[in-house]
Amino acid sequence: MKTDDKYVDRLYHFNGKWDMPGICGLKVVRKSGKTIVIATNLYDKNPGTSISRWSAQLATIICSELEIDPGELVFIERNPNIHSRLEFYAETFDIVEFDREGSHFANPVWKRISGDEVDELIA
Repeated sequence: MKTDDKYVDRLYHFNGKWDMPGICGLKVVRKSGKTIVIATNLYDKNPGTSISRWSAQLATIICSELEIDPGELVFIERNPNIHSRLEFYAETFDIVEFDREGSHFANPVWKRISGDEVDELIA
């Protein structure tokens, strides 16, 4: 899988479940009143926990490390197109909404959105 598309600005290393090292693509766009974070699954490049299984913890870590106000976070999970004939592997975007427990996020809920909607958010 390529990591040179428009939604991946850099690689982001994190500790996932059982402190296994993980990696994802990360794009951060700060706009007035909100910070959009797009975390991209890297499938075969990620030796650890999938971002889908670690989204609440990952959002918490990213907010802390990048000094993002949790109240301004718009967290988007991206699964890139891996060019398979199976529709399951097409590019998808989901806004992930969380409950807040102090400075931590919990109970993720995914809402599918289109690539055009993502482009509008980050424009």
